[in-house]
Amino acid sequence: MTSRFRTRETAFTLIELLVVIAIIAILIGLLLPAVQKVREAAARAENSNKLHQLALAAHTYHDTAKKMPPYQMSSQPYYGNVSNATTGSWPMALLPYVEQDALYKSTLGTLTYGYNYTYSQHYSYNYGGTPYNYDYDNSYNYSTPYNGSTAYQALRAKGKINSFYAKTDPSAELVDSPCSFMCNSSVFGYEYNYGGSTTYSKYSYGLTLDKITDGTSNTSMFAEGYSRCASSQYTDYSKYGYAAGSHYKYDNASDRAWNYDPNNYKFSYIINYTYDSSVSPPVYKYDYTYSGSNPPYYSYYGSYDYTTYQYTAFKVKPSPDNCDPYGAEGTTSGGCLVAMCDGSVRMISAGVAISTWQAMGTPNSGDVVGNF
Repeated sequence: MTSRFRTRETAFTLIELLVVIAIIAILIGLLLPAVQKVREAAARAENSNKLHQLALAAHTYHDTAKKMPPYQMSSQPYYGNVSNATTGSWPMALLPYVEQDALYKSTLGTLTYGYNYTYSQHYSYNYGGTPYNYDYDNSYNYSTPYNGSTAYQALRAKGKINSFYAKTDPSAELVDSPCSFMCNSSVFGYEYNYGGSTTYSKYSYGLTLDKITDGTSNTSMFAEGYSRCASSQYTDYSKYGYAAGSHYKYDNASDRAWNYDPNNYKFSYIINYTYDSSVSPPVYKYDYTYSGSNPPYYSYYGSYDYTTYQYTAFKVKPSPDNCDPYGAEGTTSGGCLVAMCDGSVRMISAGVAISTWQAMGTPNSGDVVGNF
């Protein structure tokens, strides 16, 4: 009997158990935001370190090539064969400087050129009751080797490379070779090699550090960004005297992969156009969808907002369906991490003035950088 009564005294009632569960749930609810903040802080520190390492790699490239890396490199033997050229973007140029020299060397082979595109156009007109329809669909996949010419080509490599990948990039898993960091196209250069020995067939441009007269500590080099970005522009044409539902819509989606190759590009565009003047008010609909690829760079102008028709410095943690394929994107709360040309990394506040962001992006315009 004594043993039985002790068991009853130490057992939990249902109400007590529910209270304990509720307390645990409250504690977990209180802890989760803190845990998330710790994780985000760790991810931000990791991104900051990667940006710093990329800046150091760019400096090492500069020491070797006597200029900044190119954001785009392309070669074609229009005027004679080319040997051991490089096609791609700045990540391809930096592979040997981020412990990926073996991968870089594995891409050497016969220079190839190609493109894969899709055109789709559908037009429907009705003028005064006379209908007219026009449809055009075409897809083309073209590739040719340039025998006698060799190149290290970005198209021959793919996959996730830690130096170019950020866990905080929500679009990284959508791209087979994601690049979560963008170069400042105003600082990096470009190269074209069309073969032969004539000077007009070869062109190479890239700033030297001494040409960054605004100061390397005041000029941005890299920024966070998304591997895939899409934006949409919509204009309601009913306010211009057309029927309800009339509009202009433009959708733009681009991948910004580290193995971007200008010698082998892909794009697709679809146009659907309707105009009917047989009704009053007339109907006007124009839908244009484009998808393709861009080098992983950002413009110093900033990100264009199609709702306000204004430039902003960047967006913080936007949806991949609502970001600028030519802009930078902050991938953690509070702002956007930027590597400056002196190698330092700064968190730029989300509220930074567009004039300050643009001043940071220009290397030798003489403008003054305000508060970050």
